[in-house]
Amino acid sequence: MSFIGDTMKALRNVLLLQEDVRQLKDMVTSQSGRLAALAEAHATLRERVSRLEGVIEGAAMATRQRRIEE
Repeated sequence: MSFIGDTMKALRNVLLLQEDVRQLKDMVTSQSGRLAALAEAHATLRERVSRLEGVIEGAAMATRQRRIEE
């Protein structure tokens, strides 16, 4: 009976491991989607900061130009 018991225990462990692997796969898929959304948000923020830098640099150049003309 020990052989059958050990076999059933091993089979149970395999099934539990398969479930764990499935859950990990689902978690990785979820994290992948979240990472893609984060990358997109980062790109959008980078574009906004670049535009703001352009506005600030333009204002600084205009101020310097006015001082030179005076």
